[in-house]
Amino acid sequence: MLNSKQYLIEFGSSMALYTLAIFFSIGFLIMYPQSPWRIWVALLPVVPALMATAAIIRAVARLDELQQRIQLMSFALSFAIVGLSTFTYGFLENVGFPSIPYVWILPFMMVVWGFATPFVARMYK
Repeated sequence: MLNSKQYLIEFGSSMALYTLAIFFSIGFLIMYPQSPWRIWVALLPVVPALMATAAIIRAVARLDELQQRIQLMSFALSFAIVGLSTFTYGFLENVGFPSIPYVWILPFMMVVWGFATPFVARMYK
């Protein structure tokens, strides 16, 4: 699975940097809302998110073929569930449902991926 020491270090440090970037970005944008740097500062958390993505890709590449298949199926299931959920909710927004910020889609996808993995793994036992 995705629990090697190298992965935990890479992913953990990316998430620590992400947390720092979020706090810095929000604080900066509150203190300096008219700064010419506001766009770049708002995008700052994307850098550690890209680092986390690279860590996940490297970790999956190190897995054996069965574990890679399980991760692929879990990711596909997550993609389908989140895609159809957000697609459906988009139509509900047309009839007055509250708008959900796009920033929540990726975390939602990762949570569903995490829940899908043990479900998919059971199919191979």
